[in-house]
Amino acid sequence: MSECITSPPLELPGSALEHWMLSGDLVYLNHGSFGARLKAVHEHQEGLREALEASPVMGMDEDMVDHMPRIKSSLGSFLGMDHDGIGLVQNASEAVCSVLRSIKFEPGDEIICTRHAYNAVLQLLRYISSRHDITLHVVDITLPVSSREEVMTPVISRLGERTRLVVVDQVTSPTALVLPLSSLLAECRSRGIDTLVDGAHAPGMIELDISSLGATWYAGNLHKWVCAPIGAGFLWTDPSRLDQTHPVIISHGYEEGYAQEFDWQGTRDMTAWRTIPFVIDWVEDAWGWDTLRSHNSALARWAHEMMTDALAVEPLSPLDGCMLGSMAAMPLPPGIQERFEDLQSMQKCLRHEHRIEVPIMELGDRWFVRVSAQAYNRPGDYESLVHALQQMA
Repeated sequence: MSECITSPPLELPGSALEHWMLSGDLVYLNHGSFGARLKAVHEHQEGLREALEASPVMGMDEDMVDHMPRIKSSLGSFLGMDHDGIGLVQNASEAVCSVLRSIKFEPGDEIICTRHAYNAVLQLLRYISSRHDITLHVVDITLPVSSREEVMTPVISRLGERTRLVVVDQVTSPTALVLPLSSLLAECRSRGIDTLVDGAHAPGMIELDISSLGATWYAGNLHKWVCAPIGAGFLWTDPSRLDQTHPVIISHGYEEGYAQEFDWQGTRDMTAWRTIPFVIDWVEDAWGWDTLRSHNSALARWAHEMMTDALAVEPLSPLDGCMLGSMAAMPLPPGIQERFEDLQSMQKCLRHEHRIEVPIMELGDRWFVRVSAQAYNRPGDYESLVHALQQMA
């Protein structure tokens, strides 16, 4: 188990804000929402776009056919996925929707998720459950979490004979918890229950070996912690479900196999996909992915410890960082929530009056502030946020 840390990690060389596309007008503590692009990655994609516009038919057709094997090879090696199971999509929400549209639900079936799920996924699950006359069970994970070993017990206890699908986050969006999935996925597999892991935040944040995880499907984003362009995401599918899984957009490749269906989903800007091998290699050459993940994790752990102490709030998870990746969430100090009509108002106040970009998250009737830790962040960013929150309290 990790030990609590008392100082932030050293800066990575060449990680300053000037190397990123971010303007620098704001203290940017929200990498977790849409990521940020390195200037080198942006320039690479712009070059691909110029080539595409110079020869649109070749760029959309022949070039993509030629490059798709390298894209999947690079991504599969990076995240531990067999290439045949990779379907490229624009984002994790599209991947989740692809799975839910592909499953043939029967009346009386049950879906299980947790209350910490991403709201867009929760809304999609509500839509699917109402349309197919199935039951959605939203399981609570009590906060604060005191032990990794106990956190998935309520979900496992909810499994039943009619459970058709379990949808679970690897890293929760509102509370920034890295959930231990192995026991849940193993239990579901032993009972013949399909599982969909929403890994929107996980690629680039934590080391992954997706094929051996034991999930039926895995949905991931690459624009967040891999820092690929917006529009780069993937769905990995277990070999047993390849023939039954289809993309949201049905096009020319229908019934010609998983790869053919996902490789062509109509006209779209596929330069984000073309950029995936470049960004994976660029980060490895500049810092090394292990180094970057370790740096961001240490910075998030330090910020978590420093901020909960400075704000005198109870941490949501152990201070040793055993349930954190590159983000940390914490309750707001008493009195702040009552000052604002809604969380968007508070977020705008932080953005416009304090020049800090950070998300205010909601779970039940409680508000949390969720900070991200990326290579361009510095300790002073989090200290500025603490000062702003203390002024609001």
